[in-house]
Amino acid sequence: VETLERIGELNNTLIFVTADNGASGEGGLAGTFNETYVLNGMQTPFDANMRNYENWGQADSYPHYHAGWAMAGNTPFPYFKQSEHRGGQHDALVVHWPDGIKARGEVRSQYHHISDIAPTILQATGVEFPEEYHGIPQQPFTGVAMNYSFDAPDAPNAKKRQYYEMFGNRAIWVDGWKAVTLHANRMPWDVNVVQPFEDDVWELYNVEEDFSESTDLADKYPEKLEELKAIFEEEAWANQVYPMYDDMLARLNNVNYVLFGDKKEFTYYAPGAIRIAEKASAPVKGRSHTIETTIDLKGDEEGVIVACGGMTGGYTMYIRDHKLHFDYNFLDGVHYHLTSPKLPRGKTDLKFNFVLDRSKIDGTLKPWSGTGELYVQDKKVDEEYFEMMHISTYSLAETFDVGADYGTQVDKVYGGGPFEFQGELDRVVVTLTD
Repeated sequence: VETLERIGELNNTLIFVTADNGASGEGGLAGTFNETYVLNGMQTPFDANMRNYENWGQADSYPHYHAGWAMAGNTPFPYFKQSEHRGGQHDALVVHWPDGIKARGEVRSQYHHISDIAPTILQATGVEFPEEYHGIPQQPFTGVAMNYSFDAPDAPNAKKRQYYEMFGNRAIWVDGWKAVTLHANRMPWDVNVVQPFEDDVWELYNVEEDFSESTDLADKYPEKLEELKAIFEEEAWANQVYPMYDDMLARLNNVNYVLFGDKKEFTYYAPGAIRIAEKASAPVKGRSHTIETTIDLKGDEEGVIVACGGMTGGYTMYIRDHKLHFDYNFLDGVHYHLTSPKLPRGKTDLKFNFVLDRSKIDGTLKPWSGTGELYVQDKKVDEEYFEMMHISTYSLAETFDVGADYGTQVDKVYGGGPFEFQGELDRVVVTLTD
């Protein structure tokens, strides 16, 4: 903005300021020092929060506030982010364009949606949307330009209908009326809840008169509710809403496999294989697998061979004090740690082997278990049973790295930096063995 003002273009720049959703309730009814709990279908135990109380909000926490704060933040609207009640999807929008808008500091009450911003920009710039690009037909915009409202505060809504859907929560707005359902009455901290969509109960609001969605009119106007539900079906089929799903935890887990199909072997070369998104790395969660490399030790070389994740969870394989280490970091500071004897000099084969405990699999999604084994020159040197392992996600921001552990560290033992490997490291091979 300062640059635009300096070059004299600020007044002729169209700027939109908005938000992505309402306040988030994923912190649940206790809050959490580590949001990764909910991403793995678990509630944070109160005693776990208390054990980490002093670190809450510090660099080694990944906190989320109590859902009560989210409810307060969304007042006067009901519910939270993820829901299609106004608590989840009603946001302010500020539009700045002094050269194109005569009004100054005024409020508009017309109903609009995020999909209306792109058409507004096109109309303001006089650019026509191409029906095709390089011979490829383009999906048309579904939005409605809001430019008409800039200098006409009392103009009627140009938008007539708008559908919403997220994780099975659905809504439809039509000319001031809104039908909405909270799928399975699921709260955002319960990601492992499923229910037939036909069992959902729909509510009806006249949001022109009931801004905060406080009075459900479904019983008073059942015909109106059915009319809006039918329009939702039209919009849903027209805009690729179907098929809907609500098995979020399973899908979070399946992302690890969908990207790679039947691929079993993943080879990563140093030093380029760094800062790879967790979901784009070898899908080892809930799978028997090996992690292997060969190094040529000449002296005191140490550092990370491979790591995925960080302080919120993940795994790391590294050399320190002439020994090979493998550390798996689960939630709440639970670490499973394997260590070798002192490594020999020269070319040495190193391997971590994980065998999934299939006796613990009962058809429900819960933390995985299995046995971790550490090998040097094909000889087993250590093993441990990993009682609790992530279902779907180590973190939302950490990465997969070969030769270092960028971001936060999986194992605090090797300090606050990436602990880059100082020796010669050619490649790391991850193989799914089941």
